[in-house]
Amino acid sequence: MTPRFPALIACLFLSCLGLAAPAAAAPKAKPEAAAPEQPAPSAQVRRLLFKDMTGQAVLPLRTTEGSTVVNFGSRADELVTRLRLRLRYTASPALIPGQSHIKVLLNDETVGIVPIGRQPAGQGASQEIDIDPRLVADFNRLKLLFIGHYTAECEDPLHSSLWTDISGLSELEVSVRPLAIRNDLTFLPEPFFDRRDLRRLDLPFVFAATPSTATVQAAGTVASWFGALAAWRGARFPVHREQPPRGNAVVFATNGERPAFLASAPAVAGPTLSVIANPADGAGKLLLVQGRDSRDLGIAARALVLGHAGLSGSQAVVKELKEEVPRQPYDAPNWVRLDRPMKFGELVASPQELQVFGHVPDAVRLNLRIPPDLFTWRSRGVPVDLKYRYSPPIRASESRLSMSINDELVQSFNLRSSGQGGESARIRLPLLDDGLQGESQEVFIPAFKLGSRNQLQFNFSFAYQKEGHCRDTLVENVRAMVDADSQVDFSGYPHYAEMPHLGYFATSGFPFTKYADLSNTVAVLPESPTAADLETLFALLARLGESTGYPGTRLRVAGPGDEAALRDADLLLIGASPRQSLLQRWSASLPAAIAGPGRRIAQPVRKVNFLYDWLGFGTAPDPAVASQAGIEGDGPLAAMLGFESPLTSGRSVVAVTAVAPEHLSLALDALEQPTLARGMHGSAVFIHPQKVESFLAGKTYVIGELPWWTALWFPLSGHPVLLACMAVLAVLILAFALWRSLRAVAAKRVEGRP
Repeated sequence: MTPRFPALIACLFLSCLGLAAPAAAAPKAKPEAAAPEQPAPSAQVRRLLFKDMTGQAVLPLRTTEGSTVVNFGSRADELVTRLRLRLRYTASPALIPGQSHIKVLLNDETVGIVPIGRQPAGQGASQEIDIDPRLVADFNRLKLLFIGHYTAECEDPLHSSLWTDISGLSELEVSVRPLAIRNDLTFLPEPFFDRRDLRRLDLPFVFAATPSTATVQAAGTVASWFGALAAWRGARFPVHREQPPRGNAVVFATNGERPAFLASAPAVAGPTLSVIANPADGAGKLLLVQGRDSRDLGIAARALVLGHAGLSGSQAVVKELKEEVPRQPYDAPNWVRLDRPMKFGELVASPQELQVFGHVPDAVRLNLRIPPDLFTWRSRGVPVDLKYRYSPPIRASESRLSMSINDELVQSFNLRSSGQGGESARIRLPLLDDGLQGESQEVFIPAFKLGSRNQLQFNFSFAYQKEGHCRDTLVENVRAMVDADSQVDFSGYPHYAEMPHLGYFATSGFPFTKYADLSNTVAVLPESPTAADLETLFALLARLGESTGYPGTRLRVAGPGDEAALRDADLLLIGASPRQSLLQRWSASLPAAIAGPGRRIAQPVRKVNFLYDWLGFGTAPDPAVASQAGIEGDGPLAAMLGFESPLTSGRSVVAVTAVAPEHLSLALDALEQPTLARGMHGSAVFIHPQKVESFLAGKTYVIGELPWWTALWFPLSGHPVLLACMAVLAVLILAFALWRSLRAVAAKRVEGRP
């Protein structure tokens, strides 16, 4: 028995790593067998605030049966053992106690009643409800239904006294216990990303001590994929070297460049993807992205992001990967189509999102992402062929549909009892049933109201009839919907923008996202990137993936000395100076600079044209540098700089830098906060904790092309006085030419006289 003991130890070690030979596959049927040797994972308690889950500080409940829904999920690798609701609310003092209450439903099953008593005006109340965790599903709808009454008789169901406000500080306290899951690629992207988890994705990446540029490039492709999956949640990727942290993580390794914990693992024979138990805790999982060399590693990364649906088992070897067709400009899956009108049904996951119920229902919302360089100058607006259906209203004069863009009203339409539109109506849709009317309108969205990220809102409101004292007539089952065949048309517009404009980068990742696969993007890291440099790069690539909805499969990563790779590309520079040597080499092109305690800030010319101001025209900003200030100081500070590439005209550079590598996270934190991101513009943004300052200084350039007649008139549109002078001059020239012509005709007549 003694000679077999070392072999048994080796077998257990390889089994723990999930790297046992194929012949040992049968004993690995339970990959968690080694887990009991690790400390048992403890239960976790999470507090999910309503304001984080809904994005609203207050959830209003109105009318006799107002309601709101809070969605949350339960991860596949966790078991909910306890669920408690802490509800904070403020109710109308006019409500009758004993008859007014809030009904709490989880997945349409009643789990509690919150009675509303008489309270001093303006004072809030709270209530705790324990919910049976067995009712928790993968995706959950916590519905709060307000039942309110303010009088015993002759009650107006839409009276202003019928209100209750749910505080965004209300919370769900969720206790969870980890579940053991198989080592199986079938579950991808779980458990590394679980769409049921509404929190930000924090997924560690594990490398060898000194990852190569090719390894970082493969990891960047995977980061952009996870960013596209995480979408609005956001994503961060803490970097670890040599050893994995506890929990789930992604490991990048080649046969010659691998973390220390894989030192004794067998070499792979090609691009390989596998899932093993995490030796750091025995409960988490590691996704191994491996290859014989850097080329294999890139193939494995692309196979993961493009072909994960076909993976199964604990390990898969990529035998063949056909190169994808390069993406065309502006064809990102998350952006609207620019080559044809786009139907509303293509903008939602389900047609049910386009229909509403009730007299004052929630708005129908459609998200529209468009390229920021879409040139809509002198356009009538973006045409919308709007078709909608609704229950016939009793009082048509007070029932209407309001269309808004980004919470700004575009147009309102009366809902007609006949279902016929006004002069702009084009067709009448066939009725789905006898209770729904149909109309169609052609509407134009004002182009100046559009940004990179937009939301169309359609608000239906139905009046009810009240005749005399205590005689209310209500329409039952009031329904309305925006038809999925409605269209919005962004086709036919040219692409043109004045750069630099860091607002484009902050909101949509432009100009890098012009190509969804990042084929024209080169990420430039310092010669020896720190963990903070890598984390910043991966988080930014995740934002680009979130913007486009597509992984950056053609991303390139280079160092500051690889000048050939930096030509004819848009550059994303990461790193603090002086470690990022390009910031020093290109200092003459920078609108600002940060190098340790030293800061250089350029101030633009602030010219005033009194004639323009007197005529009511704004003076055009002049980005020329008027002065520069050199400052030394301490404290955290990060910056984003935009300028034209010194190597290739018309190409853009965005540099993310800081006084120290650990302060680069300030830029990531600011980009994740919509209020701060909206304040980013111009060519330089200085980022402090919870504060940004932007300005435009230095050389500007343009990208894109305009038709020749637009290219002629657009620059002149900013100079109305010059246009007036040119018009007068043109009239004088025409008059002089006409006068000379008439004189010549008259002279010929005189010469022809007998």
